Amino acid sequence: MPVDTPAQARQAMTVRNGFTWGALSGRGIYVLTPVISTGQLPTEYANRLRALQREREAAYLAGKGRDAIPDAPAYVVTSYGTPIAWVTVAGEVVIPPVTYNPTISRHQALARLALVVES
Repeated sequence: MPVDTPAQARQAMTVRNGFTWGALSGRGIYVLTPVISTGQLPTEYANRLRALQREREAAYLAGKGRDAIPDAPAYVVTSYGTPIAWVTVAGEVVIPPVTYNPTISRHQALARLALVVES
């Protein structure tokens, strides 16, 4: 769903709703969702993200349930097609420590505010 402001994007991320705000977007990753594009994500993170998504699908098809792979992505935030943050099935927030251009860095900061719950 399109949103018009950074505050609306932050709210959508906070409740894990799908949204698009310019080049920033968020969406749920379901068991049979096609493997996500990894854009400029460094290889180590990209390979891990794709492998976990495939493992989740295989576990589901083997009858182990949709939550059998707790580290698999369940919600992903992308900026210009690159995953900059995701939430795992277990609820862990992953924000790779990668520096991009200033715009993507602002998107990362917004995602961090929306997704990371201080305890």
